[in-house]
Amino acid sequence: MSWQDYVDQELIGKGLAHAAFIGEDLVVWASSEGFNLSEAERRAMFDAFENQDHFYESGLDLTGRHFHPAAADDRIIRVVQEGNGAMLVRMKGFIIVGEYGNLAPAQGQYFINKLADQLTAAGF
Repeated sequence: MSWQDYVDQELIGKGLAHAAFIGEDLVVWASSEGFNLSEAERRAMFDAFENQDHFYESGLDLTGRHFHPAAADDRIIRVVQEGNGAMLVRMKGFIIVGEYGNLAPAQGQYFINKLADQLTAAGF
């Protein structure tokens, strides 16, 4: 299965509004249509895992929209925006990001976590 297949089938196919895989080199490995994260936004995602104090002060921007910090640890970051939210999962060498859209946050988080766990079990 390609990275794009994971985005299309395991995230967008489950109802998430947007999703992407971002490599540590800031290259987009796969992305849902219209989810065009700027290089600065991609860099800020990785920086948020390294400097959580700054993340809690500033939040994150996704495709030009500001999201407020909700929770962060070494593996997962959650952000919220009125009526919406997103979750980032830090993997070996990349980040999975998924935006919930119309899904309940717990449901969106479940699908993102499930995929992250599957990939971890496969050695990623």
